Amino acid sequence: MGRKPWLSIAAAFLVGAGSAATAYGLAGASSGVTVASQPPADQVPRTRQALVAQWEKELAKADLKLPEGWEKMSTDQIRAQYIIQRRHNAGPLPTGPDYDPGFHNNPYG
Repeated sequence: MGRKPWLSIAAAFLVGAGSAATAYGLAGASSGVTVASQPPADQVPRTRQALVAQWEKELAKADLKLPEGWEKMSTDQIRAQYIIQRRHNAGPLPTGPDYDPGFHNNPYG
């Protein structure tokens, strides 16, 4: 193989790598907002004892106590109940006007 084919292969590689880096940079810059379906993992306790303690705190905010028989619940069940109570304490989900106050002027509906 001569010198010209190698130069064209190297140039194509550099152009491709530059395009990929530019596309990655643009995609990363525009994705500043994320929505999670549950609290971040660092906010949810990992041990059973810590989960029970946090669940008790969340229940206390709603003037509730641990249910009878909670000791028989699995750690995953306790985690789920803790997250449910935490979401419940956060209040109702936002409605349309909360997202877009001018929505009532929508020409489509």
